[in-house]
Amino acid sequence: MNRLLVLAALLAALIVPSMAGAQGGMIVNELRVRLWPEYDRSELLVIYNFTLAPGTITPTQLQFRVPAEAQMTAVAQETPNGLFSVDFKSSSAGDWQTVTFEAADLSSYQFEYYVPIHFYDKARHFNFIWPGDYNVNTFVAEVQEPSQTTDFSSNPALPNESLSPDNLPIHSGTFGSIDEGEQWVLDVNYSRATDDLTVSGQPVQPSGGAIDTEVSSTAVVMEFLSRNRYYILGFVGILLIVVGLLWYWQSGAATPSGNSRRRHTSQGGKDKSSSNEGQIYCHECGKRAQPSDKFCRACGVRIRREDS
Repeated sequence: MNRLLVLAALLAALIVPSMAGAQGGMIVNELRVRLWPEYDRSELLVIYNFTLAPGTITPTQLQFRVPAEAQMTAVAQETPNGLFSVDFKSSSAGDWQTVTFEAADLSSYQFEYYVPIHFYDKARHFNFIWPGDYNVNTFVAEVQEPSQTTDFSSNPALPNESLSPDNLPIHSGTFGSIDEGEQWVLDVNYSRATDDLTVSGQPVQPSGGAIDTEVSSTAVVMEFLSRNRYYILGFVGILLIVVGLLWYWQSGAATPSGNSRRRHTSQGGKDKSSSNEGQIYCHECGKRAQPSDKFCRACGVRIRREDS
């Protein structure tokens, strides 16, 4: 009994930390938030690019909060063949909308949504709030100016400047680590003399191309195996145990016992000796004689009988 209790305690010690690591204390290794105002809509396009910290147990379920008025458009996983769509669910509660999806491995993930921009004639204003859903090792924020932008400012300041492939100014900043539950807020103001969109009537193609929703059959199979590998391994293990038990039972039933073999051998020997009893052979030429013969029918020698 004591051994069983010790074994149960050891199993619990192994299982509970694994469950805790899979459900809580998640760490985002790097989170890059890209803000593209008036890109292909007169709204703010928000793009999250992130990776999970090394050692994270996968597959794992992720939940990110976005503003309640946000319109989710896509969640994708980055693969060697490009971005592939990931199923997601969303539910609203108060000021937030919770987006839920599954990370199959430690590759890069991306999701996008739109939120309104406040217009005041030529002046524009928007803010972004990271609600602190997870611990983040490295947080990066960047804003891409729409065309013909003037008087751009942000709080906090985004000190790094670069150009997009479309030659649009990009302002960015790296803000180190952010603890779970800690909010990070960015306020942005700028002015424009036009309402023209950066990309008019074109599908959004952020960071590396369009999201491929036509996943090949191989990719579907691999994704299914990855998500359900623990169940598959458990099923295979149970199947092997059942097959082993059936083989053991059938081989045991088909093998005769030692007593049966001895009994069979003994019976076989008795039959053979009894079948030879009463047979008479000529001592001269070896020909078989009939019980009633007195002389060999082949050589004529008198038959010797043991009882004579």
